[in-house]
Amino acid sequence: MFPILYCIIDGLGTFADGIYLDELKLISQDAALLAYEFTFFFCAVLAYTYLKFVKKQSFNLFKERVKGYAAVCETIGQFFYVFAMSSNAIIAAPMIASYSIFSVILSRIFLKEKLGRMQYAVIMLVIIGIALLGLADEL
Repeated sequence: MFPILYCIIDGLGTFADGIYLDELKLISQDAALLAYEFTFFFCAVLAYTYLKFVKKQSFNLFKERVKGYAAVCETIGQFFYVFAMSSNAIIAAPMIASYSIFSVILSRIFLKEKLGRMQYAVIMLVIIGIALLGLADEL
């Protein structure tokens, strides 16, 4: 249930981003990036407050290198996401959303996950759909 809810909420957010950034140009790229970063900062403050005062766990920022690298990568990803969505949301959104398909492909390659015929069929349909969107944009 959680993956389905995540996909629905993420899809609605991507749709709203496309409207705000590309279609109506209601918000600039800079304002969108600041909004994302302030949101992440607010969540970090809440998480730190919960860990420190509710759970009474110690937290040392310098011992959390892997999480720091993940945060830097997320910030870089948000920069490219905002740039892509403000440039051409109709093409960018399906390509960005295809991360789940590539996660399945990579899990098959590296984790040796077993996939059924229907899963391979859905993977092929998504790849064909992305290719058709790319071709349609060129025409």
